Amino acid sequence: MNSQHSRSRRDFISKFTAVVSGGAALATTSGMVQAAPEPDPAPVAEKPASKGYQRTEHVDTYYRLADF
Repeated sequence: MNSQHSRSRRDFISKFTAVVSGGAALATTSGMVQAAPEPDPAPVAEKPASKGYQRTEHVDTYYRLADF
């Protein structure tokens, strides 16, 4: 038998065993893990009352340049 052929077979078995045992460990522990409850969001500060539309100098300049 070729030593390289024997080595590749051992590597395959080693990797296969690692994957199977990792999957089994994940399947076993996944049922035990639980998410923590999400905390309530911080209260949002109220926005100050809007002053509404204000006709200012730059608004007048825009209207003048846009030919309104």
